[in-house]
Amino acid sequence: MMSLKKIFIDEQPREAGTHFPFFVIVVTIVQIALFIYTIVYNKGLTSMYENPMAGPSSLTLTRNGAKFVPCMKPTQENDLRTTTACPSDISFTNKTCTYEEYLWYLCNTDNLKGFPYQIYRLFIPIFLHAGIIHLVLNLVNQLAIGIILEHKFNSIRISIIYILSGIGGTLLSAIGLPQYSSVGASGALYGLLAVYFMDTIRNWRNLQKPWLILTFQGIFIIASLIIGILIPIVDYMAHIGGFLLGILSGLVICPNLYWNICKYDSPIQPKLIIMAGSSMFVIAFFLGGFIGFFRTTAPVYWLK
Repeated sequence: MMSLKKIFIDEQPREAGTHFPFFVIVVTIVQIALFIYTIVYNKGLTSMYENPMAGPSSLTLTRNGAKFVPCMKPTQENDLRTTTACPSDISFTNKTCTYEEYLWYLCNTDNLKGFPYQIYRLFIPIFLHAGIIHLVLNLVNQLAIGIILEHKFNSIRISIIYILSGIGGTLLSAIGLPQYSSVGASGALYGLLAVYFMDTIRNWRNLQKPWLILTFQGIFIIASLIIGILIPIVDYMAHIGGFLLGILSGLVICPNLYWNICKYDSPIQPKLIIMAGSSMFVIAFFLGGFIGFFRTTAPVYWLK
């Protein structure tokens, strides 16, 4: 019983330097490096008119792994045969392209055969960013929140929450906003924010000015969702998916994130119940998400 309590229940507060924030630092370096790569690939920044985030073109980001549903599941055969004028970025001999030829280029592959199934596009967008503004905003929040959580819960737990939230956010975005190409760590960051939010509530009595902290977090979450709904460039579906997966995965793997439901004598029972229930919801989210995603064909979408 004591061993179970040591694994799942953590009543001892940790000091700030207990766990070095290895994961958050490495992810930040990778994201900066990949942003530099996309700028070099793009041969400089795209005009602010095309990309107000001050970064590469959407075509460059899509060719390098952005979430783009037509690269992730089949397109109807009759849609693949439709033709249009080739975009200037594509150096085909003919002046007109079929949609299938366009996807060959856009998905960065020689031959799609109608269904590329590039499922890695649920994962890669976490590490790509649309521009300098996008990158700086995400990294400031990532370092501010991620370091605090990694100090407390260690690198392994935070890396699992980060990746699951990022993939979950991209998956929900692919289902809810299939017509858009998108990148960014927002889903993963909202997962971390969800854990920070729950940790604030769980340790309410031990915090100074908890209402101030909770109010700031609530305003940030609600404002970001509203902005995402009003401004198409912000992927609010990724925010929702990441926040939801952050709650569920945090309840599964973070010690001391539990509430003594049904007033059990030992905290182990409610923690195990919460872990089991949250695990089932995580499985249901991904299973239902993938089934729902692949039940339909990809929309026809030409990037501007």
